[in-house]
Amino acid sequence: MNNRSIKLLQACLLICIVMILTIMQGYWALWEYRTAPSSSCLDCSFFPDLMISSLLPLLGMAVIHLVFVWIKPRLMIRAGTVALTLILCWYLIDTAIFDEREASWSTYTDLWAVSLYICALQIITFGLIAAGVYYKLYSKKTPVKRTYEE
Repeated sequence: MNNRSIKLLQACLLICIVMILTIMQGYWALWEYRTAPSSSCLDCSFFPDLMISSLLPLLGMAVIHLVFVWIKPRLMIRAGTVALTLILCWYLIDTAIFDEREASWSTYTDLWAVSLYICALQIITFGLIAAGVYYKLYSKKTPVKRTYEE
């Protein structure tokens, strides 16, 4: 495999991993609200909301990787930046879904604090997993076979 196809494979793997982690994190954090009706659409189920919302982290990852093209930070800094970006995106997603499914039907004085209380463990756990997976995915160096004519 040449270098270009390896980078394409890494990008596709990263997209799939981010989608899977986003859905898993959302289900874990908001499990008790999965059957609650949405305030914006009474017939909408939880899974499509989470699937559509999982596009936000992909957009964030695309922007971060465009910045990485110009800056070229070390792998540890890239993994930390990716994890922080995903944590912030997941917090926004969880807050939006919590607002639609629970807070809109009740009275919450501080939506952001309640949402952080609900999803802090999950976003930190999956953020660390994402950083580890990202580090492993991009730290593997594939040897390039060269043939020399003697």
